Amino acid sequence: MLAAWAAISLTGCAVGLSYSSDGEGGQMSVGPGAGGGAPDTLDRSQVPDVGRPPSMEMPEIQDYRLSDGMRVVLVERHEVPLVSLELQVRGGASAQSPEEAGLAALTADMLDEGTRSRSALQIADAVDLLGASLSSTAGYDASSVRLSVLRPRFDEALTILADVVVNPTFPSSELERVKRERLGRVIQRSDQPAALADDAFARVLYGPEHPYGEPLLGTSKTLEALTRDDVVAFHRERYAPGRTTLVVVGDVTREALDSLLATAFTGWSGRGRDVPAPAARRDISGRHIYIVDRPGSAQSEIRVGRIAVARSTDEYYPLVVLNTVLGGSFTSRLNQKLREEKGYTYGARSYFDMRRGPGPFEASAAVATAVTDSAILEFVREIDRIRDEPVPEDELARARNYLALRLPQRFESDDDVVRMLSGLVRYDVAPDFYSDYVSDVLAVTTGDVRRAADDELGSHDMAIVVAGDRAAIEEPLKRLGLGPVIVLPTTTTDTPNAEGGGA
Repeated sequence: MLAAWAAISLTGCAVGLSYSSDGEGGQMSVGPGAGGGAPDTLDRSQVPDVGRPPSMEMPEIQDYRLSDGMRVVLVERHEVPLVSLELQVRGGASAQSPEEAGLAALTADMLDEGTRSRSALQIADAVDLLGASLSSTAGYDASSVRLSVLRPRFDEALTILADVVVNPTFPSSELERVKRERLGRVIQRSDQPAALADDAFARVLYGPEHPYGEPLLGTSKTLEALTRDDVVAFHRERYAPGRTTLVVVGDVTREALDSLLATAFTGWSGRGRDVPAPAARRDISGRHIYIVDRPGSAQSEIRVGRIAVARSTDEYYPLVVLNTVLGGSFTSRLNQKLREEKGYTYGARSYFDMRRGPGPFEASAAVATAVTDSAILEFVREIDRIRDEPVPEDELARARNYLALRLPQRFESDDDVVRMLSGLVRYDVAPDFYSDYVSDVLAVTTGDVRRAADDELGSHDMAIVVAGDRAAIEEPLKRLGLGPVIVLPTTTTDTPNAEGGGA
């Protein structure tokens, strides 16, 4: 624990965290220049009492809309001459049909491949000359363009960002080149064990007709079929100010920003098509083990889980604390059992991947082939134990403190703040969410965790996916008696659900 406080102290010196105590827990401020010096003398023979984690004072968040309908979320931080932003468009993979898997990511990748006034090379040269970073990506629920640049160059960089968002021409020659690159990634990833397990896990949970069951990068079949007309239509329907939020953090005032935006985005208009949250989850009935055969593999990639909750769940805090105990930290039960006690893996983890629609709960690890069955048995035991037995108060307190004390680390830089706020925007969460985060985490009780585990966990209705050497693992898995063992077909046309995008 002393080491943890030392790390926080160093962080405070670097990025500006200040702490004042009123005896009840105090308050921690975030921002450059807020740090202070260390005490002159310390009794190093005594481990300091951590006490109640302080709340975190968030900087002022300005949340408003421009006349064209674009939403702006602005945090002014003037201590360092930097500006970071993310332009987020509602609708990533959830806005495409199953036959168009990869379209959202391909469209995002093509934004900087040419505009009405700049070629792809001219865009790249201009960005490099400004010392800026410009990238684009598409996830399940949003497509994004990100920019980071020094304040003196922000005006010019913003103009380039607006140009690639509003005026892309999607040149046919560049589109074919990008498609070939992405097809190569599909083939490359189809031979990666972790990728095979991730892809199969998503297919098993959601099926091919659900946007969360389709690969973000696309498959060979869908990518080959996508045309320039598809990309143009997706951009026209989705990239509109009425469905766009701009998250800006750094050395710029609202007055200056609004003036720059009015100039850079002149003529951009439209509400765009709405993208509803993906449909309610599909029930998983019973426990099944699915094998993705990778002959000769020295390791097995294990995924255990089910479809769980959306980010809008009322059980957010109990589930976050629950997962921290189970597999969300190095000292979690899964990691301690499979890594430290059994020596099966370098690391085991779990998480609730909450999205606009119900996302998956997943526990995972890579283990030696010979202990695949034993490792799966430990996963099942730990998942069932946290559902069936109350979490001891001391273990629960460690999990709550872990979450509360590491929160400031997630807001160190302007890019960090943009990333955190953009996540809230993506899932329709209020931008001031983190103001009460510490107190809400600390308020989670054993009963809250027990209720959340009872609702969302229990291995009896979970899928177990294993990518490994079928010849070595199939019979041992059958002998476990956990459920039917099903061998999935393998194909080089599928790819894991990794975020697709370009830089």
